[in-house]
Amino acid sequence: MKIFLTILMLSYALMASNALDEANKLGVESDYATALAKAQKEKKILVMVIVKEDCRWCEKLINKTLSEEGVKKELENYITVIVDKDAKYPSQFTENFFPSIFYIDYTTQKSIYSNVGYVGKKCFLNDLHDAFSIHDQLFKEKK
Repeated sequence: MKIFLTILMLSYALMASNALDEANKLGVESDYATALAKAQKEKKILVMVIVKEDCRWCEKLINKTLSEEGVKKELENYITVIVDKDAKYPSQFTENFFPSIFYIDYTTQKSIYSNVGYVGKKCFLNDLHDAFSIHDQLFKEKK
């Protein structure tokens, strides 16, 4: 029984990964400041996903929703950053539920839309489009 539990725990530890690994796997940013600078340069909304280790819903969001080809294609129109809850990013984006997703304006650095918890492909794509529409409405006269 002890051997079985040890193997089970090791297997789980190998499957669990951190935010940096997940970001690298998806080819997105893992540092808020770097992602913000890129968003400002490219004039794109910043999509920040805050995760924590050993969060099955975080892993599901990354491994199912964000890894889905249609979502990856749509995210090319945004700058995406995946950060751990303990990483450096503005405190205004702190959440107690994970994963937390913030859609951030690149000029004001304020959230224009947010969501918490696991969301599937359809909901995530709807959130992306809603964030884009809201951003467009808020900043239409500035363009």
